[in-house]
Amino acid sequence: MRTYFAILLTAALCLISLRRQSLSGSGAIAAAFVGLSTATNDNMLFTVVLLAFFVSSSYWTKYQARAKARLDPCYDKASRRNWRQVLCNGGVGAAISIIYQYNFDGRRPEEMSLEERKLMTTLIWGYIGFYSCCAADTWASELGTLSSDWPVLITTLKQVPPGTNGGVSKLGVLASFAGGALIGLAADVTLWIQYFGAYRSGAIPKIPYNMLGSVFGTLGSLIDSLLGATMQATYTVNKRVASDISANELKQLKGAVLVAGRDILSNNMVNVVASVSTMVIAIILQTAIF
Repeated sequence: MRTYFAILLTAALCLISLRRQSLSGSGAIAAAFVGLSTATNDNMLFTVVLLAFFVSSSYWTKYQARAKARLDPCYDKASRRNWRQVLCNGGVGAAISIIYQYNFDGRRPEEMSLEERKLMTTLIWGYIGFYSCCAADTWASELGTLSSDWPVLITTLKQVPPGTNGGVSKLGVLASFAGGALIGLAADVTLWIQYFGAYRSGAIPKIPYNMLGSVFGTLGSLIDSLLGATMQATYTVNKRVASDISANELKQLKGAVLVAGRDILSNNMVNVVASVSTMVIAIILQTAIF
């Protein structure tokens, strides 16, 4: 039954995303892998968190699309997620879900030993840390670009054009906080509904994941901004910021001017490093506390 649910849910989301042009063909295939790896998990937290990230991020990516296209000549290409972007924002989460299923599929917390429950909590913290960063970065990027105030570069605090990698604004920071909080809230609500008895018996520690999600999301977004300002190049083309541009595309464009950063990491690489770093920090923190 769970497998049928996973197939139907994943197929529906991929088809809707293709119609809305949120995913390319390769992106839909990668999303199917992430979706099936996650939705087959009997702990509904994994599916609900993924849905919260995917639906909210897809919405904000298409929000004010015309305004974003005027600011960024690469917007139309970047708004359709390909397989690289999907795996960078979901591959590690899918791997955590698979590890969780291998160890705990079909088992309730009350049936687990203390060490097993600690591992269960560690995987959940890592999962929330990862997707909190992904959601926060997407929310900050998509909403911060529309801020009426120009952002400042995180390394110099000097004003830079909207869309510059490493630029932070008040709206962007608030958006990253809210994006992470949504992931934590999705985890909180799902755990309380599915494992209410385990919470009452003390088998699962009462952790405010909504608060943790907002903290991890904001932290991850700042890590992403720091990497973007120092290790990712930002160019302007005809006085418009091209936030995600490849070396081949750069050669074809005339008048591209380097605004900030260095051409060391691509946007996808920055996203992976930031989200995995946040996940590691979450796991270390959880291990230290529990």
